[in-house]
Amino acid sequence: MMIRDILIGTAVGDAFGAGVEFQDRTWIKENVDFSTFINARDLIQVSSDKKEIFTRNYNPWDYTDDTEMTIGLIKALCSKEDFSEGLLIRKWKEEYDDGIKRKGYGRNGHGSMGWYYSGEKTIEEIRSFQRHRPNPGNAPAMRSVFLGLVNEDLINDYATINANATHPNINALISSQCIARASEYMLVKKGNPSKIIEYCFSKVPLNDEYKNYLHAVDKIGLHDDLSEDELITLCGCQPIEAPYFLSGIKGLPSDSKFTTGAVLYILKNVENAFDALKKSIFLGGDVDSVASITTGIMAGCFGLEDIPAFMIENIENITYLESVAENFKQNRS
Repeated sequence: MMIRDILIGTAVGDAFGAGVEFQDRTWIKENVDFSTFINARDLIQVSSDKKEIFTRNYNPWDYTDDTEMTIGLIKALCSKEDFSEGLLIRKWKEEYDDGIKRKGYGRNGHGSMGWYYSGEKTIEEIRSFQRHRPNPGNAPAMRSVFLGLVNEDLINDYATINANATHPNINALISSQCIARASEYMLVKKGNPSKIIEYCFSKVPLNDEYKNYLHAVDKIGLHDDLSEDELITLCGCQPIEAPYFLSGIKGLPSDSKFTTGAVLYILKNVENAFDALKKSIFLGGDVDSVASITTGIMAGCFGLEDIPAFMIENIENITYLESVAENFKQNRS
């Protein structure tokens, strides 16, 4: 397991996915062959007054909040302080502010945390917003991969803290724990991928909604593409319906449960990091979080050799990513 490969794989999946996120899966299959970077953010089907949210301060190969918040979590793990919600919020804010110093502007991609960074809402107001949502956002899941590398007895507790820091919502909490346990299973225990959902059942206290969902996901066959019924099982109603985002397209909505199910399904069904990237992107919809998680985990398992060189060469600030990874590695030894 190479810590460097996990973080760079995370950033590659995140950055490549950001270029085509919220596009219909049919459009992606017709336009994305992974031979070059595609920036389709100005094609996202939202009203003109909202389009700036997706294009402002965005440049091709920028990683998004997925990688930025993962780095903040890594730095919290490397600190000498007790792992807590307050520590995480501080490290995420520091990483966001450091990004402004490096880039001259705040990173694109932040959802409700953008309100906190701008001063529009307090962190308690953001927690209240997320607490009872039926479709909590991806953030707790997308930043949980490195929690799978802590002491086994701490994983669920740390994943709970990670979720409650911003999304004190039962499905967000379960998502955080499932992704952390999937990471542990693949990277530490070197488990059989076909048993990854069974492992989550054994390690995560799932509610009935999650149990029924993951049981259904586990029955989806392993093959290169999903049937219409399988896509509905994995990603919910198709095309996506409001309040799930982005309504009107086919693919994965912005929702922690469906993101987690998609990650587990892909990890069962891929051979290397590039395969994980491709299958994640071909889902359509909110693909950058899924791609960051699966590409990062599979890069940790099998390295980055199968990732096209141009992706690694163009990823934002690779020297910085390597230094963050090295610091985490030193703190684990």
